Amino acid sequence: MKYWYAAANRLYYACYYAVLGLLIKNGYSARTHSGVFGLFGMHFVKAGIINNEQNKIFRNLFDLRQNSDYEDMFEADEESVKPLLEPAEKFIAEIEKLININS
Repeated sequence: MKYWYAAANRLYYACYYAVLGLLIKNGYSARTHSGVFGLFGMHFVKAGIINNEQNKIFRNLFDLRQNSDYEDMFEADEESVKPLLEPAEKFIAEIEKLININS
């Protein structure tokens, strides 16, 4: 048995904590996932620092994680998770660049 639901969870949280680090570095604080999305959207996506396609990756990972963690009839599988591996890595790399600017 493959644990694709766990992979979906870890992919999302890797991106989430990268974004949280970026927000903290820039003086922003959020207590909820929706707060993180709101601040990230306002200060980095709408400002054009992060493009909307990268933001969609983050949102898709959140949706996949939510479904695999909380929906009884949903099961993450290789087909839904594997295509997100490389985009998630690129997303994290982009966030790391932003964190390291002026560090």
